Amino acid sequence: GLPWCLRYDRLDATGEVAEAGGWAILDGNGAVLATWEGLRSEAATLRVHQTDAGGTSWASEFGAVSEGDLFEWRKASDCWVRYHVTGPPVRPSAGSGRWDFPVEWMTYAATGEGDSCTGAVAPATVLRVDEEPAVIRSLDIASPVRHGTALLIPSGWTEALEQETRHPLPGASGTEASRSATAHTTSLAAARDFPYWREPVLPEGWTFGEAEKGTGSSPLLGYCAIYLNANGYGGAQICSGYSEFRPGSWLRDPGDGSHVYEARVIDGLSASVNYSPQGPAHDRYYGIEVLIFDSATGRFYYVRGFDFALRGSDPSATIEIARSLLPRSVRHERRDRDGAAHDASPGGAGLRAYAARRARPVRPPPARRAYWMCTTSRARRHRPSRS
Repeated sequence: GLPWCLRYDRLDATGEVAEAGGWAILDGNGAVLATWEGLRSEAATLRVHQTDAGGTSWASEFGAVSEGDLFEWRKASDCWVRYHVTGPPVRPSAGSGRWDFPVEWMTYAATGEGDSCTGAVAPATVLRVDEEPAVIRSLDIASPVRHGTALLIPSGWTEALEQETRHPLPGASGTEASRSATAHTTSLAAARDFPYWREPVLPEGWTFGEAEKGTGSSPLLGYCAIYLNANGYGGAQICSGYSEFRPGSWLRDPGDGSHVYEARVIDGLSASVNYSPQGPAHDRYYGIEVLIFDSATGRFYYVRGFDFALRGSDPSATIEIARSLLPRSVRHERRDRDGAAHDASPGGAGLRAYAARRARPVRPPPARRAYWMCTTSRARRHRPSRS
């Protein structure tokens, strides 16, 4: 890895990035984004010259960037944007030194001091490279952080919060009302006709209990279902639907360590995980929650654990259930550090080791690289606590 800063100090308003030290962030039409508002919502390509402002070439390092890595443009601890690399980089053509990285925004902090996180973007940046992306936790942040459709809020925060905006269902018409019509059923066959229905992969012996849609305890455009464990007791609540209002979840840290919200990336999608960390305030009976959001479709996938194995401090099994809800076009095989594969496809091996996980936490997937871009060369390495 590269433990030092790579300085890029020329925001190229033309987008050509033909000189050393040059950079630009483009929207989906190839236009240069020059405001913080644009960086937080419209970025599609990060374009950077392979030679930094100090004359050092990082071509080989850029060539190692892959889908799933993270870039972060950072001005201050309360003003930054983190991007997720969505595909392989476009290497420089003959005679050109610029690299294009396809990206989409994943996370940002936008409070800033005064108007420092609005309007025009300063041209000078510093690119830092970190071996592992830091996990953002609600107990570590000092200002609100937007992650997908969730807003993580630190304990004691009393200042203004980002207001929700409405994102109507694409192509919605009169059918939208029927989709949100109230319904409740104990029939699995009837529930499968609910909008946005997904078949989860569950531990052996679990059964469907009930489902509802269009009520105060279920999504307006979607459904929630209860599944029973092998003993007939509540196992988990599972919901899926379209997130019409964003941010759609305000996740405030309790301030006492009893539980924590983490911003994660699961199968390339933004996700929030809520669990009770080990410590003096640990609650072994705390029901773990996982919310995955797909910004491309506006869909969300939610699991809340009731079964004892889905409570406490280890979210591994709950995450596996949430992953099983993802469409095949999104879901992919994940490998642990020891090379063991975890297949989350319906009917696959996603929870075959369920009993073993109750006694031994699943190792996390291989760490992705994170590339930090800042507006000050004095910025310190940003490493919040990891799970």
